[in-house]
Amino acid sequence: MRLRSWILVILACLIAVPAFAQQRAIAWQGKGADGQRIHFDPQHLQRPALLLFWATWCPYCEALMPYLQHVYDAAGKDKLDVYAIDIKDDGDPVATLRERKQTFTLVRDGDAIADQYGVKGTPGLFLVDAKGNIVYHRSGGDAPEKVEVILRAKLGLPPVKSAAG
Repeated sequence: MRLRSWILVILACLIAVPAFAQQRAIAWQGKGADGQRIHFDPQHLQRPALLLFWATWCPYCEALMPYLQHVYDAAGKDKLDVYAIDIKDDGDPVATLRERKQTFTLVRDGDAIADQYGVKGTPGLFLVDAKGNIVYHRSGGDAPEKVEVILRAKLGLPPVKSAAG
């Protein structure tokens, strides 16, 4: 009887995990490229948002960002917001985004925002749905191509066209 009770407790815990797995995004404020205040309020989003924690010196960020730009271009500015939150950086993020032809909304000096989200390194990536729920968090090492496929699926965008097709 004891073993059966333990099994029921374990099953109940496993069933309950998905209900708690969905995390809410955290509100933050930052400074934009020209110093204007940017306020992110997950309680009042008009559309989904990508939060990218990056640095000018980060080669992994540089590799990932073109794929995020593809997603942004496919969705359109009226269907997705992308915040490039610059962290742990002493470079020029404005010039870097311009050189890379990336049209994300820059948030300067985002170390405090990164701390709120538990981001320790770059790149950090979160997809927040229009209800303020974090529906995707890039776990370390996901290839940029895989990230694009996942984001497109989560956003209901057409899949990436293969080079052969």
